[in-house]
Amino acid sequence: MSAFYQIVIRSGPNAGTAYPLEKAELFIGRDLNNEIVINDPEMSRRHARLYLQGANYVLEDLGSTNGTAVNGQRLMGPYLLRPGEMVTFGEHVALLFETVQSDQAATVAAPVRGSAPYAAPQPPAAPPAYAPPPPAYAPAPPPRQAAPAYSGQVPLPPEEDEPKKKFPVWLIILIALLVVVCLCVVAVVAIDALNLWCSLFGWAFGPGACP
Repeated sequence: MSAFYQIVIRSGPNAGTAYPLEKAELFIGRDLNNEIVINDPEMSRRHARLYLQGANYVLEDLGSTNGTAVNGQRLMGPYLLRPGEMVTFGEHVALLFETVQSDQAATVAAPVRGSAPYAAPQPPAAPPAYAPPPPAYAPAPPPRQAAPAYSGQVPLPPEEDEPKKKFPVWLIILIALLVVVCLCVVAVVAIDALNLWCSLFGWAFGPGACP
């Protein structure tokens, strides 16, 4: 039982379709004159070439606009394909290169049943941002100062200045009256002692009252 090669479209137009490689040279592209026609905007009219070299197929990009890659690596020249490798054209078209037994051969391209959909290779994830490692030890917080203790006594609040006492108004009036009365008594005693009644108040006693 002999084996032969085929390619299976895993993503892009006609996903799941298998193309047996029965010629020594095959062209892949968007143009209808190619042996393998893939009508996708990212495909060039004549995108790539497969040709037999000994018992193996070689893949060559024909200067396409979006390029050809194998297992995520863009081709820079002819590449000897190995079964199980994934060929991508642009970003959306992916083909699997594989071997099959002769009893499974088909004369025309047909969908491969049970083929899992191919996920386009993703760019490698960016490395995480560098974060400095935490310090081996954390500085201890400064000790809290305890409140000063009092030796058996509670401090007294500061003394407030007592408001100055004011004399009541009635006391001031009483003192003033006493002063006036005292002055009057002193004046009467002085007038009487000096016999000044007639001199000062003669007009009040009437004519002839004073000599």
